[in-house]
Amino acid sequence: MHVASRFVWALLLPVLGPFTAAMAQHASDNPVVSAEDAFGLTVGLESTGLYSPGAIRGFNPQAAGNIRIDGLYFDQQAPLSNRVIEGSSIRVGISEIDYAFPAPTGIVDYDLRHATDGKPTATIIAESGPFDDENISVDGSVPLLSKELQLPIGMNLATGTSPPSGSNLGYTAKYANFGAAPVWKPSADVTVRVFVDGQQTTDARTQPTVFTAGDYLPPRVQRGFQGQYWALGRYRGENFGGLIQAKLSSHWSLAAGIFRSIYDVPVSYADLFVNTQPSGLADHLLIGLPDQRTASDSGEVRLTGAFTQGRWAQKVVLVARGRDEQARYGGEDAVDAGMTYIGAPAQVPAPDFLYTERVYDHTQLWSTGAAYQVQRAGWGELAVGAQKEFYDKSVLTPGSPPSHLTDDPGRMYGTAAVPLSGGAVLYSDYTQGFEDSGAVPTSAANRGAILQTTRTWQVDSGVRYPFTSNLSLIAGYFELDRPYFNFDADNVDRKLGDQRASGLELSLAGQVISGLYVNIGALLGHVEIRGSNLATQGIGTEAVGQPHNMLLANAVYTLPHLPAWSVDLNIQHFSSVPAAVDNGAYVPQLTIVNPGARYQFKIAGAPATLRAQLQNAFNAYIWNIGYSPGYLQFPPRTYLVYLTVDI
Repeated sequence: MHVASRFVWALLLPVLGPFTAAMAQHASDNPVVSAEDAFGLTVGLESTGLYSPGAIRGFNPQAAGNIRIDGLYFDQQAPLSNRVIEGSSIRVGISEIDYAFPAPTGIVDYDLRHATDGKPTATIIAESGPFDDENISVDGSVPLLSKELQLPIGMNLATGTSPPSGSNLGYTAKYANFGAAPVWKPSADVTVRVFVDGQQTTDARTQPTVFTAGDYLPPRVQRGFQGQYWALGRYRGENFGGLIQAKLSSHWSLAAGIFRSIYDVPVSYADLFVNTQPSGLADHLLIGLPDQRTASDSGEVRLTGAFTQGRWAQKVVLVARGRDEQARYGGEDAVDAGMTYIGAPAQVPAPDFLYTERVYDHTQLWSTGAAYQVQRAGWGELAVGAQKEFYDKSVLTPGSPPSHLTDDPGRMYGTAAVPLSGGAVLYSDYTQGFEDSGAVPTSAANRGAILQTTRTWQVDSGVRYPFTSNLSLIAGYFELDRPYFNFDADNVDRKLGDQRASGLELSLAGQVISGLYVNIGALLGHVEIRGSNLATQGIGTEAVGQPHNMLLANAVYTLPHLPAWSVDLNIQHFSSVPAAVDNGAYVPQLTIVNPGARYQFKIAGAPATLRAQLQNAFNAYIWNIGYSPGYLQFPPRTYLVYLTVDI
């Protein structure tokens, strides 16, 4: 650890000494051991699985409105921290079968911080990495009234990146985070939760994005900090919420939640190298953005009735949910900083940006729904549901007429699962979705217009087969369809066609032999663009940033003669990725190898784990690309070390 981390640790030990180890908190966290499938699980600081909260089957569930907190609808604008959540799970494929109101592109379900058994506990995590990356967090649970009223609470201070992301090429920032998630259980039938989560980021260095002048990749350059030293952004995220779960009778229960999420960016910048030549010579553009802010109120009320008679079990779910989102964005100013080489850009004085008025965006989306599920022991289960949506969006763009759009579609879903011999389960589902497509950016010819709403659908079928009680295989096929929006040849942002994502998903997760756990997932497929006259508009048939194939393999092995030690290996493989809208350039395939180890021991009788991982062990070099054109540097070989202590 760095000197600062050791200093903070020395200060905290005597303060937290009175806490007792009532139950394990985070020292034993290991998502590979905990995961039931290979589709996505986050526990504490680490994650495993093919998908993440920002990317499922090639799409963003947050943008699609598919975020939940303890199963309740949440319109997330700011990130949630580990101060208030234990982790997250990805609901996709078979894990959506018994989940009321599933959604295309899957669902990210956050798990609020757990209360303890009524005794005080605390966990300290100290992390160290390259580029002055260090992180210290303290999380605890304080019983205010025995088990009836408890206060999970925590704070975090960091420089660099949040663990375990490791190297950020020197694009460091300073982070401060405080959160609390008290839980009140006035009776065995009622649980009330509230949470407050605030995060502040300062001195955030801006990483340049490279755009080439043709269908080729940027030249290879030395990795490291290539930005402007003055371009330091500031961000503030706030999340608030209240939830109640109550058993109303022997058959009926109520769950409700109301949330507010705010993401405020007082100062931010974009550093762009455009028209980059094969030699690396590029036009350098620097963009400043005034205060960008999005705030959303959201929530859900759910009434569930459960009825059992003999081998039959039935469930009725009635739901009302919605969100009210207000955003201000745009108003940026661009300054031409001249020509430079992307591998050695010149430092230029901070420009005097002249900001203009921002766009005002107000979106409301409300829905009501009903679902019915029936199960019979030995036969399987069937569920159907329907929702009615009510959508209203207004956009005021300076210099353009106001835009307004309403829509009120219906959507439905159906799922089924049938047990087979040997404990196998056959599953299938059909799900419709509805999403806000946003507004046209100010750089388009039709600036300020509201894009038509997005109707999506998904079909999913597969089988889960348990080799043992601790090891299962899942194999499934899916198709997902949604509109494709982009700029046409006249610089008009509009629907150009449809995106059809399809593929075979494989998951192998669990304990193979004593001490050996695996979490292996694969996606074999692609995202295809379908539409008329795409080629004449410079649009290829493959989606930008979407690999055809993905492979994730995790293994954790506890050494039989040294049970305090375990070794692990993470391998990620991505096939080539379209890097240009016309598919004229591809990022080549990439394989990342991350070996690591854990050592479990005790400090003054408290459980502790020392975690170390070598990331990108073979120092693979590649230009990274997201869902839209533009290249970023991929981190080089680096390391991650952190210490977790339960007190």
